[in-house]
Amino acid sequence: MRPLFVFTADLHLEDGAWSTRPSIYGDAYYSFNQIIDYCIEHRLPLILGGDVLEKKNNSARPIAKLCEGLSRMQAAQLQVYYIQGNHEYDRNAPWLSVHPWPIHIHTVAQVINGIRVYGLDWLPRGEIQAAFQAVPVDTDILITHQVWKDFMGEVGRTECELTDVHHVQTVLAGDFHVTKTVESANAQGKPIRMLSPGSICMQDCGEDPSKFFFVIGERTDCFDGFEFAPVPLKTRRFTSYVVREQELLDDLCAGTLARDIKDMCEFSGLPEEIAKPIVRIKFNKQLPDAYIRLVTSIGESAHVFCEALTNKYDTEKRTATRDGAKNDLLTALADLLGDGTEAYKLAAALITAEDPGKELDVQFSKYMNGEPNDAALETGSEELGAPSLSSM
Repeated sequence: MRPLFVFTADLHLEDGAWSTRPSIYGDAYYSFNQIIDYCIEHRLPLILGGDVLEKKNNSARPIAKLCEGLSRMQAAQLQVYYIQGNHEYDRNAPWLSVHPWPIHIHTVAQVINGIRVYGLDWLPRGEIQAAFQAVPVDTDILITHQVWKDFMGEVGRTECELTDVHHVQTVLAGDFHVTKTVESANAQGKPIRMLSPGSICMQDCGEDPSKFFFVIGERTDCFDGFEFAPVPLKTRRFTSYVVREQELLDDLCAGTLARDIKDMCEFSGLPEEIAKPIVRIKFNKQLPDAYIRLVTSIGESAHVFCEALTNKYDTEKRTATRDGAKNDLLTALADLLGDGTEAYKLAAALITAEDPGKELDVQFSKYMNGEPNDAALETGSEELGAPSLSSM
């Protein structure tokens, strides 16, 4: 493979990647610096595929960290190209225009190491389909930041699918926080492949802790086309436990948990600001003092996410009523997502709303405008003794 450029997306540069845990600090900055280091070491340009910043309204530090990386690329004479994602999208003045070096490639054809690349900022459904039709016929690689049905399936409200794309046979995609490739047919019926590098650091306990960026290259064998190589990022260590039985609880609290955390810290090779690991524990709430024992055993050695397992087999609490059906679904979602996650809280708000369609429109509008999620603010972990935010 002849390397052409580095592609990454969903950096979400911000002091803390976890909005509910400001003490988890510096993850995105450290990953971003690794990507810049790699580009400079290997003399490769960089394409940023949107959601470079977490917000539309930013404080000074994430902008300063962004500009530090861009200035390093400028000093090395390695070009940076970008599109906007929905998180930082501004139709009139893109945030990355604060620095003179990066090139905005929205609706612009750019030749990078002999390859024709075309970019599209995030666009709402309808506009993005029209933009796909305007992609130049000779484009080799399309850069996008959309909610793709090909990634999401029937989950949620998607904006486009690969059959909407004209002419192109390789798409590099931001927005999806998972490292994944999919294949389909484009609007002309030709094979098309889409590559997602995923996000550069965890923002939720439900994410895969393994994070990557991509090196995109041209094939050097007898076949035409492009290849990619995922490059792993060094990120904050993460581990999880499910504690259902008294024996495991006793073992963890007797020293196993403390030793595991110590080992993660000693062998991580990470800088101090992201050396403290994240530990997620789901526990049987019927075990006496489980929550207090687990949290006490961890102390300040890790960022702990501790939540009670929901007993989905407790049929005595279920009824055949509409409310009972909703409770069954909420129980299943709590088991799948964790009842402390933003995904669960948003789903719970939709399920319990009198008009789910209207509620979805409201939450979607707030998400696109970077406003707080009311559903997340109003849901607390009262079962564990922590009051909800709405009661504080």
